[in-house]
Amino acid sequence: MGDLETIKKKVSTKPAVSGGANFETHVLSQTRYGFKFKPSLGFALFTLLFVSVAYAFLYAGIALYIKTQNFDFIFSLVTLVGTMFFIAGNYLLISYFSPIVFNKHSNRFYRGFNKHNSKKSTVLSNIVALQIIGETISGENGNYKSFELNLVLKDASRINVVDHGKLKTIIIDTEVLSKHFNIPIWHATS
Repeated sequence: MGDLETIKKKVSTKPAVSGGANFETHVLSQTRYGFKFKPSLGFALFTLLFVSVAYAFLYAGIALYIKTQNFDFIFSLVTLVGTMFFIAGNYLLISYFSPIVFNKHSNRFYRGFNKHNSKKSTVLSNIVALQIIGETISGENGNYKSFELNLVLKDASRINVVDHGKLKTIIIDTEVLSKHFNIPIWHATS
């Protein structure tokens, strides 16, 4: 294991993932073999809204075609909008509902369905710290804060765990993981 102070000096204090939500996207829960992050109710409703809009537009486009038997501009527009919402909704479903797991039984952290993806997984013994980073996001309706929980690895690289807008929850979840796995918390300024 490398010297923690050396790793701390090398690790980036910039967000590992740019952007982020202005609401709580995931909640930490304890499992039989460790911990996992599950999508929050707010995120589930947000995703459901995207998918519902997609199906409504696609249904309207198909119904319009059946009624008119014509591929006119309105059909194309309605179908295009429905398809865009369908793609965005499915992206949200896949990316945010994919597992985020700390599994002591398999000695792995992984994010996603591929437990051995080197960019999104690691053995638990490779984790030297938990890093919290805040970021200000500029949006159409003003600015908001988003906060990341990252794993710091022995080689000073990082793996993003979650990224959302509820700092209090990020801190509580990080403290739970820190105590359970006996690893320090590093608050980064960005």
